[in-house]
Amino acid sequence: MRLFVALEIASPLREAIAALRGSLPDVRWVDPESYHLTLRFIGEVRGRPGQEDIHHALSAIRAPACLLIPEPPGLFEQDGGQDTLWVGIARTDPLLHLQKKIDTALRRAAGLQVERRRFLPHVTIGSCPRRPDGRMSAWLAHYAATPLPAVEATHVTLFRSLRGAGHPVYEPLAEYPFAS
Repeated sequence: MRLFVALEIASPLREAIAALRGSLPDVRWVDPESYHLTLRFIGEVRGRPGQEDIHHALSAIRAPACLLIPEPPGLFEQDGGQDTLWVGIARTDPLLHLQKKIDTALRRAAGLQVERRRFLPHVTIGSCPRRPDGRMSAWLAHYAATPLPAVEATHVTLFRSLRGAGHPVYEPLAEYPFAS
């Protein structure tokens, strides 16, 4: 079972991000109910002992609620010409602290490797073929000035990722509320 830990994107931010959809052709837009901010990708976990280790590690984390402050949308250019469209989330100290706590707890409990990539908080909103015509740049510039509301995250969620038609399907397995 493919697992990851994320913050779910609550209303009204979810609706504000969803309002950005549909204004570009050829984009496979993510369903707004699937919006999330990945804190740690775990990967394939087989067997109950591994799942229980993850559950215990996440249950032990104590952190205050975390404010998610949106930033302008951007684009990750991927190999193969398929790009990922996203909305950024500010790298606030509470968010970075939470991500580090989760990463450390999961490395200790589940033996995960150190993540080599820098944590870039974002919400994936779609994917599309690379556009050499400048339409994507114009879209990004247009929506860079669109104000999006900040929301408070009150829990982390352990998700299972299932392969679906188009985008993956994310099944929440457990929620872990924040506590001081």
